Amino acid sequence: MSNTRLAVPIENYKIILIGLVITVIGFFLMSGGGSEDPNVFIEEELFSARRITVAPFMVIGGFLVVLYAILKRPAEATKDSTEL
Repeated sequence: MSNTRLAVPIENYKIILIGLVITVIGFFLMSGGGSEDPNVFIEEELFSARRITVAPFMVIGGFLVVLYAILKRPAEATKDSTEL
């Protein structure tokens, strides 16, 4: 088996996956709010705190987790750079 190294360590891919799951949950929280009758507008459902506050913060939080995972250095690379 060859000794190849990935550009991003496996640990970072796991964190990226967690960030993507958080983002998808945020988008699911944002969805909905419709009405069965097209002539009825239910303001409480459309402009609820879940859709206006919680969901956007979850989406942004998921993006920040993904950004952190991309920029995170592996522990061994940090150790090697301090020895120089």
